[in-house]
Amino acid sequence: MKRIDSVNARADVNGTGKKGFHDNADLAGQDATYLTPGWLNAIQEELANLLEMNSKVLNANNNAQLYDLLATEESLLALSSAVEDRLQQAQQDQETADNILQTQLQDAIELLQQQISNLSSGLASLYPKVIMAGVIKPGQATEIKKPDGSNISFLDTRYAIQIIPEGYHEGWGISRQDNRIGIDVFNRSGTARVGYSGNINWSILQTEGLTSSAGNGDYVYTGTPVVFPILAGESKSFLLIGAGGGAGSSRYEDLVANSNPAQLKGANGQDTYLSIDGTAIVFTAGGGKAGVGGVDGGSGQYINGTAGEGGLWTISGEYTSATRTNGQAGNATGANHKGAKTDSTGRGAGGDGANGYLTATEGFGGGAGEGARLSIIYTNNTANTQYARLYVGQSGKGEQSLLTTGENGAVVTPANYIVGGDGANGFARVSSAV
Repeated sequence: MKRIDSVNARADVNGTGKKGFHDNADLAGQDATYLTPGWLNAIQEELANLLEMNSKVLNANNNAQLYDLLATEESLLALSSAVEDRLQQAQQDQETADNILQTQLQDAIELLQQQISNLSSGLASLYPKVIMAGVIKPGQATEIKKPDGSNISFLDTRYAIQIIPEGYHEGWGISRQDNRIGIDVFNRSGTARVGYSGNINWSILQTEGLTSSAGNGDYVYTGTPVVFPILAGESKSFLLIGAGGGAGSSRYEDLVANSNPAQLKGANGQDTYLSIDGTAIVFTAGGGKAGVGGVDGGSGQYINGTAGEGGLWTISGEYTSATRTNGQAGNATGANHKGAKTDSTGRGAGGDGANGYLTATEGFGGGAGEGARLSIIYTNNTANTQYARLYVGQSGKGEQSLLTTGENGAVVTPANYIVGGDGANGFARVSSAV
């Protein structure tokens, strides 16, 4: 199709940029718009194509062919059908395009989700990571408290504590408890310590994740329990040794004037134990008992000390397997008043009784008992992570009640007095059970 484009076609007669016919009577010397062969052929072919492309043969004797084509029901139906087919095809093409776009969007979302998951997993496996941080300002309590609802235990050695005082200072101390960490910071004024009053920056770092190796290792006495996780379905092997007791001393006392002197004895060794938080499960290797001191009254009169008993094991709750040994009692003979010691490295041994202060075999102190030994395997048969609490016992001190402190702070041992030997601290070993 084309618009008339003869030399005197009237510009913009049908709208801006649309030439057309005009008589040009308003223009002096201008003819009406000329017809051109090109325009007439274009009109002819446009009209002829309507018929021929609908399988109609041009008939020079029928001037109603276009009417017949466009006005008959058959033609209208054919046109309607063609329009409907075109609309359906357009709809199908749009649905196909939408489905392709939806698939592409879904694939992109899944890829993004996987990348986010990979990133999250990667970040979760990176240690150390800061889990808490803050600043303690002057006048505030110098402690860090566990957040409400958190299952963190500050006794868990996976959590490292860092503090940085903002000022000149001499030193600081940290004390762990289950739900808080106490902080003491000091500075120096001349030669006297005074309280610190500056800001204290602090952070808590998790140094490792919840893995099957968490908590594995050897433990000695530190004065506080340690806490570590046991994963669902995981088995742990524990070796627990109670601490040894303190031994008896040897002293002089006039047995003629007092034939029944007070019995002086050392301190018992502490238990080494493991418990599972939230349950009644407790495995205990009891500490050895202290030995009693001996007395030499002179003139052939003396009372020998007595030995301490060995520690006892106890088990409360479920376990997989166990090997249990009660501690041996100490010795209390003239030839042997040493503490019990059956562990090859002396762990949990009882202290040695003192020799008689005049004659080794007379008025000697009794040897102390050793700690019990417990080797046990525990399996977490629940669906949740459990937390084990382990405490290693402290050794009992030998009997030393008659020691005093001089004016210069030095320990003074009375004449005719020998203190008893200290016991050995307990021990624990944790490992993954096969």
